[in-house]
Amino acid sequence: MSSPTRLAVIGLGRMGAFHARHVQELARERGDCELVAIADCNAETRSRVLEDLQAGQDGSIRTFAAAGEVAAAGVADAAIIASGTDSHDTDARALIEAGMRVLLEKPLTHSLKSGRELVDYLEADARRRRAVMLAFMRRFDAAWQFVKESIDAGRIGRPFKMVTVLEDNVPPPAGYDSPGIFVDMGVHLADEAMWLLEARPCALSGFGSRVYAHSVSNINEDYDDAFLQLWFDGDRVAQLAVSRNHIAGYRNEVWVYGDGGMVHGGAFSKDQTRVVVEAISPTGLIERKVFAQRDYGPDVPFFIGRFGLAYKREVDYFVERVRTGEWFSVDHRNGLNAMEVVVAGTGALASGEDVVAVEYGS
Repeated sequence: MSSPTRLAVIGLGRMGAFHARHVQELARERGDCELVAIADCNAETRSRVLEDLQAGQDGSIRTFAAAGEVAAAGVADAAIIASGTDSHDTDARALIEAGMRVLLEKPLTHSLKSGRELVDYLEADARRRRAVMLAFMRRFDAAWQFVKESIDAGRIGRPFKMVTVLEDNVPPPAGYDSPGIFVDMGVHLADEAMWLLEARPCALSGFGSRVYAHSVSNINEDYDDAFLQLWFDGDRVAQLAVSRNHIAGYRNEVWVYGDGGMVHGGAFSKDQTRVVVEAISPTGLIERKVFAQRDYGPDVPFFIGRFGLAYKREVDYFVERVRTGEWFSVDHRNGLNAMEVVVAGTGALASGEDVVAVEYGS
C-alpha cells in the first residue's frame, strides 16, 4: 500500500476522540496514514469534536452519523470502532462488508450470544477472518510487555500464580448503563491473564459487593467491588480484582509468581508518568525498569494518564498491519475468549456457586 491509509473513527466519546487524536499524531510522525472521517449519532458531538480535530490537520475530515454511512461513502480504508457496546456488532459488520479492517474497542459485543454470532460470521470467510483487531491496549503497554518478557525469558521460573488489580477512583459518567463490572472492567484483566499465561482458564469462582460507588452514582451496575479466581491446567491460578472504590486515584498492578521468583508491575501512585517493573528472585533483584509515561495534562480521563501511550502504540500497530496486510496478534477470538470468561464470572457471582466451569464456543 503506497498511498496513505485513510482512517475513520466511529463513536466520539472519551475513547473515540483520543483515538482520533492519536491517528493525527501518527499521520504526522509516520506520513503514511490520515484521518479522513469521523462518525457519531449525536450531531452536537460530531460538530464539537470536528472543530477540535480539524484544527490539528490540513486535510478535511468528513462527518457521518453512522458507520454504515462511512462504509457506503467509500472514503476510508480502515476504521477504529469506539461506539457504544450495543453498536459494535452492526458497526463492525457494515465496515467489514465494505472491505475494511477494523480496530474494535472492548468488549467484543454487548452479549455473549451476539459475540459468538459475530465470530461465526468472521470465521466463515477468509477475508473476514483477518478483518478485526481487538483493542486490548494492555498488550501494547511497554511496562506490561516487560512483565511478559520476564515470564517468557524464564527469569522467574515456571509461573504458577498471577494477581492483577484494576481499581477506578470514580464511577463512570452519569447515566452509564453497565453490562456488569466484570464485563465492563474485568474483560481487560481476563485477556491480560490469558495473554501472560498463554492459556484459557477452565474454571472460576468469585464474589462481589456493593459498598460505596453505587451510593454516590446513578450508574446501573451489579457490583462496585468484585473478585475472580481462575483455574488453569497445570496447577496455575489467576486472581482478578476490580473495583470502582479506589478513592485515592486510579490503580493498576500485576504480580506473576514463579518457582524461581516474582515479577511485579506498577504500584499505586498519584504520579502516572512513571511505572516500575521489578523481577525478584529469592536471592535478590533480578532486574528493575522504570517506564516513563506521557503527561497528557489534567483534563483527560483518568485512565489516559496511565495507558495513553499504550493506546497510541495500539493504533500504530493497527495501521502497520493494515498497510502490510498481516494478521493481527489480538483478534476476535481473543475478544470472545475474554467475554466467555467474564460472563462465566458474572454468572458465578449471581448463582453463588463455589466453582463454575468456563464454557468456550470453540
